[in-house]
Amino acid sequence: MTIKPLIAILSLAILLAGCGMSEDTKEEVDIIEEPASELETTDEELVSETDFSTAAPGEWLKAASGDFKLTSYGYNEDIGLDFSESPYIPVEAGPMGVTVKTMTVIDYRPGEGQKRVVFGGKDEVRIVSAFIAIDNYSDKEISFDPDEATLITNNGETVKPLKYWTWTIDGNFPAGASKAVDVAWALEDMDSELSSVRIVMEPPVSKESNKALSEPLEIEIEILPY
Repeated sequence: MTIKPLIAILSLAILLAGCGMSEDTKEEVDIIEEPASELETTDEELVSETDFSTAAPGEWLKAASGDFKLTSYGYNEDIGLDFSESPYIPVEAGPMGVTVKTMTVIDYRPGEGQKRVVFGGKDEVRIVSAFIAIDNYSDKEISFDPDEATLITNNGETVKPLKYWTWTIDGNFPAGASKAVDVAWALEDMDSELSSVRIVMEPPVSKESNKALSEPLEIEIEILPY
């Protein structure tokens, strides 16, 4: 297995193991008006300690938070997202560099906690996740929110990031700052073929002038089956 496929699987492992663990998530779960015993169960089910790096594409793997199956991955040779050891190539948005390092697609059967709290009672969902690194190349302070990126599929579905599964980061980027974020999107369409997606981000904004420093950023990625 080459370096990039391993990174993709480990990124998925971190994403699934960490979902539900942010302070915002804990607060959200806490305000649900249900008995304390049910909330404790939900918290346990929102966390998985399974070794997801053992997952074989196309096979269902059981986990504490639900069952999942690796189905496909993102590919874009122009940005180095090509499952090889070649360097990644950042996409520039004004003074910001945005590097998509992995994209993974899974079919997911949530456990009762996630099914009820996160997925509105759905028995099975399709999730697209991307690990993205962001760099401020300038000597200016910039506001930028890649964790709020929209995903648009080839089937016309437009979705916002999936709460509980997306890392939230401070959108303030001081001069020379580097940050990373794992963003996940849950698709409603489970039947149509997913062949490509576009990640769309609002432009970075100068903290000094409050003006946009580029056009909205759009990165198109092909989806290939494992």
